[in-house]
Amino acid sequence: MGIVLGILSALVWGIAGVTGSLASRRIGATAAIGWAMLLSMIAAVPLALLSGAPGRVDLRTALWILLIAACMLGGLVCVYAGVRYGSISVVAPISATYGGVAALISIIAGEPVTVIAIASLALAVVGAILASMGGSATPGQQYSNQRMAALLGAGAALVWGVQLWAGGEIQDDLGASWLVGCSRLVGVLVISVPLLGLRKLTLDRTAIKYAFVAGVGEVAGFTLYLKSSAYGVAQAAVLTGQYGTVAALIGVAVLKERLRGIQYVGLVVIVVAIIGLSVS
Repeated sequence: MGIVLGILSALVWGIAGVTGSLASRRIGATAAIGWAMLLSMIAAVPLALLSGAPGRVDLRTALWILLIAACMLGGLVCVYAGVRYGSISVVAPISATYGGVAALISIIAGEPVTVIAIASLALAVVGAILASMGGSATPGQQYSNQRMAALLGAGAALVWGVQLWAGGEIQDDLGASWLVGCSRLVGVLVISVPLLGLRKLTLDRTAIKYAFVAGVGEVAGFTLYLKSSAYGVAQAAVLTGQYGTVAALIGVAVLKERLRGIQYVGLVVIVVAIIGLSVS
Protein backbone atom coordinates (compact mmCIF):
# COMPACT_ATOMS: atom_id res chain seq x y z
CA MET A 1 0.00 0.00 0.00
CA GLY A 2 2.87 2.36 0.81
CA ILE A 3 4.27 1.93 -2.71
CA VAL A 4 0.90 2.69 -4.33
CA LEU A 5 0.50 5.85 -2.22
CA GLY A 6 4.04 6.94 -3.06
CA ILE A 7 3.49 6.51 -6.81
CA LEU A 8 0.15 8.37 -6.63
CA SER A 9 1.93 11.17 -4.81
CA ALA A 10 4.51 11.36 -7.59
CA LEU A 11 1.81 11.56 -10.27
CA VAL A 12 -0.11 14.32 -8.49
CA TRP A 13 3.04 16.24 -7.61
CA GLY A 14 4.29 15.95 -11.19
CA ILE A 15 1.16 17.61 -12.55
CA ALA A 16 1.34 20.27 -9.83
CA GLY A 17 4.98 20.94 -10.63
CA VAL A 18 4.29 21.54 -14.31
CA THR A 19 1.25 23.77 -13.77
CA GLY A 20 3.02 25.76 -11.08
CA SER A 21 5.98 26.24 -13.40
CA LEU A 22 3.71 27.47 -16.18
CA ALA A 23 2.14 29.97 -13.77
CA SER A 24 5.61 31.16 -12.78
CA ARG A 25 6.55 31.79 -16.39
CA ARG A 26 3.51 34.03 -16.79
CA ILE A 27 3.56 36.09 -13.58
CA GLY A 28 6.86 35.35 -11.84
CA ALA A 29 7.89 32.92 -9.12
CA THR A 30 6.75 34.93 -6.09
CA ALA A 31 3.26 35.71 -7.41
CA ALA A 32 2.79 32.13 -8.60
CA ILE A 33 3.69 30.80 -5.15
CA GLY A 34 1.41 33.37 -3.53
CA TRP A 35 -1.58 32.25 -5.58
CA ALA A 36 -0.74 28.56 -5.12
CA MET A 37 -0.54 28.97 -1.33
CA LEU A 38 -3.79 30.92 -1.15
CA LEU A 39 -5.78 28.64 -3.45
CA SER A 40 -4.40 25.47 -1.87
CA MET A 41 -6.29 26.30 1.32
CA ILE A 42 -9.48 25.36 -0.57
CA ALA A 43 -8.32 21.76 -0.26
CA ALA A 44 -6.13 21.95 2.85
CA VAL A 45 -8.74 23.32 5.28
CA PRO A 46 -11.53 20.75 4.54
CA LEU A 47 -9.03 17.87 4.66
CA ALA A 48 -7.78 18.99 8.07
CA LEU A 49 -11.27 19.51 9.52
CA LEU A 50 -12.53 16.17 8.18
CA SER A 51 -9.60 14.34 9.77
CA GLY A 52 -10.78 15.27 13.27
CA ALA A 53 -8.97 17.12 16.01
CA PRO A 54 -5.21 17.65 15.65
CA GLY A 55 -2.90 15.56 17.76
CA ARG A 56 -0.07 16.96 19.84
CA VAL A 57 0.03 20.79 19.71
CA ASP A 58 2.96 22.41 21.53
CA LEU A 59 6.11 24.44 20.90
CA ARG A 60 7.99 21.42 19.55
CA THR A 61 5.26 20.76 16.98
CA ALA A 62 5.19 24.43 16.00
CA LEU A 63 8.93 24.44 15.37
CA TRP A 64 8.64 21.35 13.15
CA ILE A 65 5.85 23.03 11.19
CA LEU A 66 7.96 26.16 10.68
CA LEU A 67 10.87 24.05 9.43
CA ILE A 68 8.62 22.16 7.00
CA ALA A 69 6.99 25.37 5.77
CA ALA A 70 10.35 27.09 5.27
CA CYS A 71 11.69 24.14 3.26
CA MET A 72 8.47 23.91 1.23
CA LEU A 73 8.64 27.58 0.27
CA GLY A 74 12.38 27.46 -0.38
CA GLY A 75 11.97 24.54 -2.76
CA LEU A 76 9.11 26.20 -4.63
CA VAL A 77 11.12 29.40 -5.03
CA CYS A 78 14.03 27.41 -6.47
CA VAL A 79 11.89 25.41 -8.90
CA TYR A 80 9.67 28.28 -10.04
CA ALA A 81 12.71 30.51 -10.54
CA GLY A 82 14.58 27.67 -12.24
CA VAL A 83 11.99 27.14 -14.96
CA ARG A 84 12.31 30.80 -15.90
CA TYR A 85 15.97 30.10 -16.72
CA GLY A 86 15.61 26.63 -18.21
CA SER A 87 13.26 23.82 -19.19
CA ILE A 88 10.91 21.92 -16.91
CA SER A 89 12.39 18.67 -18.25
CA VAL A 90 15.76 19.61 -16.73
CA VAL A 91 14.71 21.35 -13.50
CA ALA A 92 12.11 18.77 -12.41
CA PRO A 93 14.28 15.61 -12.49
CA ILE A 94 17.11 17.35 -10.63
CA SER A 95 14.78 18.72 -7.94
CA ALA A 96 13.24 15.24 -7.72
CA THR A 97 16.42 13.86 -6.17
CA TYR A 98 15.00 15.22 -2.89
CA GLY A 99 13.79 11.66 -2.42
CA GLY A 100 17.38 10.50 -2.15
CA VAL A 101 18.20 13.34 0.28
CA ALA A 102 15.27 12.44 2.54
CA ALA A 103 16.06 8.75 2.32
CA LEU A 104 19.69 9.37 3.23
CA ILE A 105 18.68 11.43 6.27
CA SER A 106 16.26 8.68 7.34
CA ILE A 107 18.91 5.98 7.01
CA ILE A 108 21.43 8.06 8.99
CA ALA A 109 18.72 8.59 11.62
CA GLY A 110 18.49 4.81 12.03
CA GLU A 111 15.56 3.66 9.88
CA PRO A 112 16.02 -0.07 9.08
CA VAL A 113 16.55 -0.75 5.38
CA THR A 114 17.41 -3.77 3.19
CA VAL A 115 20.34 -4.06 0.78
CA ILE A 116 17.95 -4.10 -2.20
CA ALA A 117 16.30 -0.93 -0.92
CA ILE A 118 19.68 0.83 -0.55
CA ALA A 119 20.67 -0.20 -4.08
CA SER A 120 17.31 0.95 -5.43
CA LEU A 121 17.60 4.29 -3.66
CA ALA A 122 21.04 4.82 -5.18
CA LEU A 123 19.77 3.78 -8.60
CA ALA A 124 16.90 6.25 -8.38
CA VAL A 125 19.30 9.10 -7.65
CA VAL A 126 21.55 8.05 -10.55
CA GLY A 127 18.52 7.95 -12.82
CA ALA A 128 17.48 11.45 -11.80
CA ILE A 129 21.00 12.74 -12.48
CA LEU A 130 21.06 11.12 -15.93
CA ALA A 131 17.62 12.56 -16.69
CA SER A 132 19.00 16.02 -16.00
CA MET A 133 22.07 15.72 -18.23
CA GLY A 134 22.29 17.61 -21.47
CA GLY A 135 20.17 20.46 -22.66
CA SER A 136 16.64 20.39 -23.97
CA ALA A 137 14.79 22.57 -26.42
CA THR A 138 11.22 23.66 -26.94
CA PRO A 139 9.98 25.03 -30.26
CA GLY A 140 9.50 28.78 -29.88
CA GLN A 141 11.07 28.87 -26.39
CA GLN A 142 14.54 30.24 -25.62
CA TYR A 143 16.22 29.40 -22.31
CA SER A 144 18.58 31.99 -20.86
CA ASN A 145 20.68 29.82 -18.53
CA GLN A 146 20.22 26.05 -18.27
CA ARG A 147 23.12 25.80 -15.82
CA MET A 148 21.45 28.20 -13.41
CA ALA A 149 18.22 26.23 -13.84
CA ALA A 150 20.06 23.04 -12.88
CA LEU A 151 21.62 24.66 -9.80
CA LEU A 152 18.25 25.94 -8.62
CA GLY A 153 16.81 22.45 -9.13
CA ALA A 154 19.59 21.06 -6.92
CA GLY A 155 18.78 23.65 -4.27
CA ALA A 156 15.15 22.54 -4.30
CA ALA A 157 16.25 18.92 -3.88
CA LEU A 158 18.19 19.74 -0.72
CA VAL A 159 15.47 21.70 1.07
CA TRP A 160 12.64 19.44 -0.07
CA GLY A 161 14.61 16.44 1.15
CA VAL A 162 14.66 17.99 4.63
CA GLN A 163 10.93 18.78 4.30
CA LEU A 164 10.00 15.18 3.49
CA TRP A 165 12.14 13.74 6.26
CA ALA A 166 10.73 16.22 8.79
CA GLY A 167 7.18 15.51 7.66
CA GLY A 168 7.64 11.81 8.17
CA GLU A 169 9.04 12.43 11.65
CA ILE A 170 6.26 14.70 12.96
CA GLN A 171 3.08 13.58 11.21
CA ASP A 172 2.15 11.02 13.87
CA ASP A 173 2.15 13.76 16.52
CA LEU A 174 -0.05 16.26 14.66
CA GLY A 175 -1.78 14.25 11.93
CA ALA A 176 -1.01 14.30 8.20
CA SER A 177 -3.86 16.60 7.12
CA TRP A 178 -3.23 19.09 9.92
CA LEU A 179 0.49 19.12 9.14
CA VAL A 180 -0.20 19.91 5.49
CA GLY A 181 -2.81 22.54 6.36
CA CYS A 182 -0.63 24.30 8.95
CA SER A 183 2.41 24.43 6.69
CA ARG A 184 0.32 25.89 3.86
CA LEU A 185 -1.15 28.44 6.28
CA VAL A 186 2.37 29.59 7.10
CA GLY A 187 2.94 29.99 3.36
CA VAL A 188 -0.19 32.11 3.05
CA LEU A 189 0.86 34.36 5.93
CA VAL A 190 4.44 34.74 4.72
CA ILE A 191 3.87 35.05 0.95
CA SER A 192 0.21 35.57 -0.04
CA VAL A 193 -0.88 38.12 2.58
CA PRO A 194 2.07 40.50 2.07
CA LEU A 195 1.60 40.34 -1.72
CA LEU A 196 -2.09 41.13 -1.31
CA GLY A 197 -1.26 44.04 0.95
CA LEU A 198 1.25 45.40 -1.56
CA ARG A 199 -1.14 44.72 -4.45
CA LYS A 200 1.50 42.60 -6.17
CA LEU A 201 -0.53 39.41 -6.47
CA THR A 202 -0.81 39.64 -10.25
CA LEU A 203 -4.26 39.04 -11.76
CA ASP A 204 -3.80 36.74 -14.73
CA ARG A 205 -6.67 34.30 -15.31
CA THR A 206 -4.57 31.64 -17.01
CA ALA A 207 -1.84 31.84 -14.37
CA ILE A 208 -4.40 31.67 -11.57
CA LYS A 209 -5.88 28.50 -13.09
CA TYR A 210 -2.42 26.96 -13.25
CA ALA A 211 -1.70 28.06 -9.68
CA PHE A 212 -4.98 26.53 -8.46
CA VAL A 213 -4.09 23.13 -9.94
CA ALA A 214 -0.56 23.47 -8.54
CA GLY A 215 -1.73 24.43 -5.05
CA VAL A 216 -4.35 21.70 -4.73
CA GLY A 217 -1.95 19.18 -6.28
CA GLU A 218 0.78 20.07 -3.80
CA VAL A 219 -1.64 19.53 -0.90
CA ALA A 220 -2.79 16.19 -2.29
CA GLY A 221 0.76 15.10 -3.14
CA PHE A 222 2.20 15.90 0.29
CA THR A 223 -0.77 14.25 2.02
CA LEU A 224 -0.29 11.08 -0.04
CA TYR A 225 3.43 11.14 0.74
CA LEU A 226 2.78 11.41 4.48
CA LYS A 227 0.40 8.45 4.31
CA SER A 228 3.00 6.50 2.34
CA SER A 229 5.77 7.40 4.81
CA ALA A 230 3.93 5.42 7.50
CA TYR A 231 5.27 2.35 5.66
CA GLY A 232 8.84 3.73 5.59
CA VAL A 233 10.13 7.27 5.09
CA ALA A 234 13.07 6.31 2.84
CA GLN A 235 10.92 4.28 0.43
CA ALA A 236 8.14 6.88 0.35
CA ALA A 237 10.61 9.71 -0.27
CA VAL A 238 12.18 8.09 -3.31
CA LEU A 239 8.86 6.97 -4.79
CA THR A 240 7.43 10.46 -4.35
CA GLY A 241 10.59 11.86 -5.90
CA GLN A 242 9.60 10.30 -9.20
CA TYR A 243 7.45 13.39 -9.66
CA GLY A 244 10.42 14.59 -11.72
CA THR A 245 9.90 11.76 -14.17
CA VAL A 246 6.21 12.61 -14.45
CA ALA A 247 6.97 16.31 -14.97
CA ALA A 248 9.65 15.54 -17.54
CA LEU A 249 7.30 13.28 -19.50
CA ILE A 250 4.61 15.96 -19.45
CA GLY A 251 7.22 18.42 -20.67
CA VAL A 252 8.05 16.15 -23.60
CA ALA A 253 4.53 14.99 -24.50
CA VAL A 254 2.54 18.17 -23.85
CA LEU A 255 4.97 21.10 -23.91
CA LYS A 256 7.05 19.57 -26.73
CA GLU A 257 10.34 19.85 -24.86
CA ARG A 258 13.02 17.70 -26.48
CA LEU A 259 15.27 15.47 -24.41
CA ARG A 260 18.57 13.83 -25.33
CA GLY A 261 19.13 10.08 -25.38
CA ILE A 262 20.95 10.04 -22.02
CA GLN A 263 17.96 11.71 -20.39
CA TYR A 264 15.62 8.99 -21.63
CA VAL A 265 18.06 6.43 -20.22
CA GLY A 266 17.76 8.20 -16.87
CA LEU A 267 13.98 7.92 -16.94
CA VAL A 268 14.24 4.17 -17.60
CA VAL A 269 16.72 3.77 -14.73
CA ILE A 270 14.26 5.50 -12.40
CA VAL A 271 11.50 3.05 -13.39
CA VAL A 272 13.86 0.14 -12.63
CA ALA A 273 14.56 1.69 -9.23
CA ILE A 274 10.84 1.85 -8.48
CA ILE A 275 10.51 -1.86 -9.30
CA GLY A 276 13.44 -2.58 -6.98
CA LEU A 277 11.78 -0.69 -4.15
CA SER A 278 8.55 -2.59 -4.68
CA VAL A 279 10.22 -5.93 -4.00
CA SER A 280 12.57 -4.78 -1.21
